[in-house]
Amino acid sequence: MSDEAPAGQESALNEFTALRAEIIARQNSQQGLLSIQLTAAGALFSLALSGAGRSAVLLILPLITYMLAGRHVSHSYACTNIGAYVRTRLSPRVGDGLGWEQWLVEHRTKASRSRSLNPLFITFPGISVLALLGSLPYLVTLRMSVTAVMLWAGRLAGVGLAWSAARLVWNVRGDSFLRSGPAEVEPMNR
Repeated sequence: MSDEAPAGQESALNEFTALRAEIIARQNSQQGLLSIQLTAAGALFSLALSGAGRSAVLLILPLITYMLAGRHVSHSYACTNIGAYVRTRLSPRVGDGLGWEQWLVEHRTKASRSRSLNPLFITFPGISVLALLGSLPYLVTLRMSVTAVMLWAGRLAGVGLAWSAARLVWNVRGDSFLRSGPAEVEPMNR
């Protein structure tokens, strides 16, 4: 650093480095969550297809999906909030600014149809819907019993969880860089 550096610039750059490391760690966690989701879905669908009467195991997927989607979305919002902090609080403390976040705002493009299609819809709520559909043929064959009532209650809960996962993905999709670039205003804490 030169002697002419503005006061606090070195600490701002150190903070920026730490925040970039946090973003990278969160993105790696998101990749891990996607891998867990796809692995769980593959394993449970394989088990369900391996024998008659095993499709009820698919009713576990909406719960798993909802929990993993929630974690994935929380990492997305954390990264968005870090970016807003870098742009609004940290960049002004550095001589010429840090630039990246401001560049993204300046080069924001309108969403195209292909950019609006988010694969997270397939990865999270899509898998839940497939699981709920896959369990239906088995459930309709059940005679009235405590087990049948519990499985139907599980299916109903799964519908709610699939809907909730879809809402989570829809909300993060609306705020996503994939859709329209970064927001020009500081995002709300969610």
